[in-house]
Amino acid sequence: MAHITSNAAVDDVFATWINRKFVSDLEYSLQHMKFTMKGTIQKGAGANILRLVDFAPPGPGAQGPVTSYTGTGTTALTEATVTGNEITSVSTNPTNITVAEYGEFLKIGQLYEYASVEGTRERLRKRLLDGGNATLDSLVRVQAHTSTNLLCCTAVQTGGQTTITTATACGAAAIMQARKILFAGLCTGLSGVSGHPDGNFAAVITPLQELDIISEVTTLRVNWSGAVVNVPGAMGQEKWVKGYIGSIYGVSVYTTQNHITATNGTTNQIGYIYGDGGVGSVSYGDANPEVIVNDVNSPYKNVNSIAWHAYFAAGLISSTRVVKMYSLGA
Repeated sequence: MAHITSNAAVDDVFATWINRKFVSDLEYSLQHMKFTMKGTIQKGAGANILRLVDFAPPGPGAQGPVTSYTGTGTTALTEATVTGNEITSVSTNPTNITVAEYGEFLKIGQLYEYASVEGTRERLRKRLLDGGNATLDSLVRVQAHTSTNLLCCTAVQTGGQTTITTATACGAAAIMQARKILFAGLCTGLSGVSGHPDGNFAAVITPLQELDIISEVTTLRVNWSGAVVNVPGAMGQEKWVKGYIGSIYGVSVYTTQNHITATNGTTNQIGYIYGDGGVGSVSYGDANPEVIVNDVNSPYKNVNSIAWHAYFAAGLISSTRVVKMYSLGA
């Protein structure tokens, strides 16, 4: 029998060579966490609960859309009066968020580290950090999902309705409808978020919802693919050629793989449109996960660990500030 590379017997003399250049990581595009109202509790403050206070708007004095201003201030004061139109109280809606610990760890044998190719520990460290970032982002998404402010995509001109029915594909009109819902509820856009246009609301949608929007062609309502061709200059071309959704009627659109589905007759995908102060987050110091490399105190000192750890929590401040958008998921 010939000794050739396909001969199983030669496994004793041939080794497997590991390429020193690792395959690029598969990563989530994480969006939810950056649109939270962030709070920090100082270490040693004697507290593990952050309270965020949402003041009711003027007028009816209730959280929710206001159709007209009906406060006592619309009644003229009697000349030279020192009384009249007194506000006896201002309603508040406090949200308490309790900090908790989160983390994961991986044990690594010393022999494994000695035998592995250079750069293995850094790749493992990055893998742990990716898991930490995805966890914190998911904790924010879970809280956004508790919003009762719903939008179900339908084929109507306005893009959807506020009660759950059989959902259709997502469209640009649904994003516009979500902005209308938030704005009518007196919610404002976000400011001070890195990379986000000040004053815009933020839509965090699924890859399928993104595809629905950019591929929609309809005569029933405004659609992205029809509107973008009227954007002059290079930006209009880049949106079409490179797939940038950009902003739709004052809502900046971001896509994430960190999303969930729901069953409502058919499978639905769910996106979220954030206004200012929709979800709050709290941490001690930096909200980002910390990576820790430790000796696990083994008898032989031959095992280490890599871990990520964070003190973090998130909470929904007000449903009027987050729209939960359902669309056809198949």
